[in-house]
Amino acid sequence: MDALTFLRDHTPLFAGVPEDQLTPLAVSSAVEQFKNGQTIMFKGTTVDGLHVMCAGSAGVWVKTPKGVVQVAELGAGDVFGETSIFEMGTAGATIKSAADGTVVLTIPQDSFRGLLAGNPEFVARVQALIAARKA
Repeated sequence: MDALTFLRDHTPLFAGVPEDQLTPLAVSSAVEQFKNGQTIMFKGTTVDGLHVMCAGSAGVWVKTPKGVVQVAELGAGDVFGETSIFEMGTAGATIKSAADGTVVLTIPQDSFRGLLAGNPEFVARVQALIAARKA
């Protein structure tokens, strides 16, 4: 399956976004595969783009007073990195692959920001996702 089809048909965040706005994201994106336990993103690092889970699963890990714990699991269609991009910060958690063959599509920050600049409805959707994750 190509990146455009996956974004359009299998990624809830992009539901209803016109294809002419999704195409630049798909064209500029890169696909990477990870093994079980491999770190996809380290907490505190600069986020290079919006990450879209295409296959497999990943755990979201944060440091708490009780140690490092998994606070969420991501699967196909889920995204991560949006908060860091939107708020111009660094990664707030470490993301680790939880299965061999985990596939992640990375949309460069500039492409993602371009969609944000041109689609107020999409901005509201991203803000709602960020608010839900912080709750």
